Amino acid sequence: MLKKPQSFIQLQSSDDFKPNYINIQQLLIHLLDTPVQNVYHIGGTKQTYYETEPIVDVLVTVKSLHDITSLDEKRLNYHQIYRLHHQYKKKVMMAQFEDMISLKQIARLHIVEQNSQMLYDYLTVERLLSDHTSIIEAFQSFKCEALSNATSIKIYENSKQQWFEDLISKHQHKENRI
Repeated sequence: MLKKPQSFIQLQSSDDFKPNYINIQQLLIHLLDTPVQNVYHIGGTKQTYYETEPIVDVLVTVKSLHDITSLDEKRLNYHQIYRLHHQYKKKVMMAQFEDMISLKQIARLHIVEQNSQMLYDYLTVERLLSDHTSIIEAFQSFKCEALSNATSIKIYENSKQQWFEDLISKHQHKENRI
């Protein structure tokens, strides 16, 4: 079982992980009575600007987080996708694993409510990490340092979440001054 985050890779093309994303997108959209409203490919495997873990991050919107039960976790389990039971604020996390021995993640589903602040924050971070060179460079530097200092996946993910929250806060502060 993995104790630390997976080693970073530098993508040569933004298409490297696109087939994985499309498979997950199609699976979610075509589930019978799916509550899924939208599916977005986000994060490091969508771009070539910074090094990343080889995990496809997928942002999924639903009308209500209560609709998650109708995502039919049993059917998702057939595709090695399982709910992560941690305390997340206003979102549900699921992960697709390569196998159940190593627990190496190959995809992560970030499930949030449609038209929520959380969705806005995710899309804002995605835009900032795609369009702003100084933010991309700061994130790359942060990720490398966080990876070397992390003693566990949880510590690494928590520090990354804090970095994103700080970025959102700075961005909102700048928007309010304009």
